[in-house]
Amino acid sequence: MSAYNKELQLRKNCRLYAYVLASLGKEVPEAILECRDSDGSEDYDLLVDCVADLAKTLKGFDSETFDKIVNDTQSQEARELSQWWEMYQIYVPLD
Repeated sequence: MSAYNKELQLRKNCRLYAYVLASLGKEVPEAILECRDSDGSEDYDLLVDCVADLAKTLKGFDSETFDKIVNDTQSQEARELSQWWEMYQIYVPLD
């Protein structure tokens, strides 16, 4: 993966993680917000790898919460999160 593609994916992961945390009514850490809102002109230091945190959060959902946040067909973020989760499960074995 090129450095640019990796940056795009890290920002997308931060955007999805921020969506999940906000949907849960939790505060979104400043580092995640900065990563989500970065446009690529900033230093690479703003990018945060939150894949493990996002996956851990999704794994901890009960079925009602999962449906509400991930399977919400009215939300673009939920659709993207659902696609992300499907790909994550394909490429990263779940325990």
